[in-house]
Amino acid sequence: MANYYVGRKKRRGVSFGTWFMLAVTALTVCVGAWIFPRVSGGMEDVAAASGALIQSLVATAAPGATPAAVLRPTAEPTAAPTTPPPPQSRAVTLGVSGQIYLDNSLRKSGLLETGGYNYDSIFSVIAPYASAVDAMMVTLETTVTDTSPYDTYCAPSEILTALKKAGVDIINLGTERILEEGFEGLNKTRAAVEMQGFSVTGAHRSVDEQALPLTFDLNGVKVAVLSYTYGLSTIGAKQGTRDQRAIAVNTIETTKIRQDVEAARGQGANLVIVNMNWGKRTATKPAAAEIKIVDEIADCGVDVILGVHPSAAHKMERREVTWADGSAHEVFVAYSLGNFLTNERETDQIVGMLLSLEFTLDPGADSARLTQATWLPTWVMRWDNGGYQYRILPAGTETQPDEMTDSVFRNMRRAYESIIKRFGDQAAAPVPE
Repeated sequence: MANYYVGRKKRRGVSFGTWFMLAVTALTVCVGAWIFPRVSGGMEDVAAASGALIQSLVATAAPGATPAAVLRPTAEPTAAPTTPPPPQSRAVTLGVSGQIYLDNSLRKSGLLETGGYNYDSIFSVIAPYASAVDAMMVTLETTVTDTSPYDTYCAPSEILTALKKAGVDIINLGTERILEEGFEGLNKTRAAVEMQGFSVTGAHRSVDEQALPLTFDLNGVKVAVLSYTYGLSTIGAKQGTRDQRAIAVNTIETTKIRQDVEAARGQGANLVIVNMNWGKRTATKPAAAEIKIVDEIADCGVDVILGVHPSAAHKMERREVTWADGSAHEVFVAYSLGNFLTNERETDQIVGMLLSLEFTLDPGADSARLTQATWLPTWVMRWDNGGYQYRILPAGTETQPDEMTDSVFRNMRRAYESIIKRFGDQAAAPVPE
């Protein structure tokens, strides 16, 4: 039946079936017209309506008649095209402070009567400052293990727990002390640091690990952190072979540093930070050799150069350099961040700094630019409570802690005023009290 009508010619005029249906319809209308008045009255109106209906049916069926209008759904109005918002600049803030190592007195300060260690209180006051930045980095100038014996350069892993609670995100292990407990100590230290959820730079367990510098995304800004050291301690320099030691840490070689920075840029880094473990422990200002190194690498694509190892904080500077592509750029240099946590007691060794560096990555730019630099002088407070206890404070605090004697408070205030006078805001503005 589906093909029955295919190829048949159309008939002209009204078909017999159509006339038959009209007749039936007319008869039905007439019968209704006869009955309806007897129910509701108004025969004249019914007749008129019936006649109009019949005429409508005939007109529709007649040849050439115009078909009745077809109702179609109303189309939804097309939304006006919207313009996407313009790309926005991205801002990130990096916090950095100096080195941490626990001598016998500092280590014992966290010993619990029940066994184990807890160092949380050391960082309780400074923690809000460390947590206020997008990423916070410190240098750990010690190995870490879960088993004794401990010494000045081998600390309980609970120090990592305290640092994590304080807001630290990145640990630099690239110092002369990383092989103090041999390669096993390096392996355990890096594993412990990673287990606590820190990002790690400066110490490597393999060639592959050394070939992949620390990189991470910070609010849409790709950051690369590279670390170098002047060498290893007397003990560390005796560990393994020369090739093994060369894998464990990167030594300071300006040609290699330039290559590493350029490689990081080539891999898409918008911000490149270089840690330098250099200088003499007792130095109070940068040596000519360190300034020369900065001269040789400042224009290779690095954004920040951070010095550690000297116990005292050294000067900071902002350098205008020209990169290989001819563009002008500013490089921030801190020759020494000093101690963040120490048991040393000379004033220069007790005062450290916590830097806050803000960078902005503009739309379409490959490199972030330094937009703000501030620094907070810090002080390692020590007091005797049946054994020494420690706490890191903002050195400029005007409130004397209960545990601090009047003479120590005055010394801290003098040290604060002295370091502010020395550094001022030549490179980074001091944080207001």
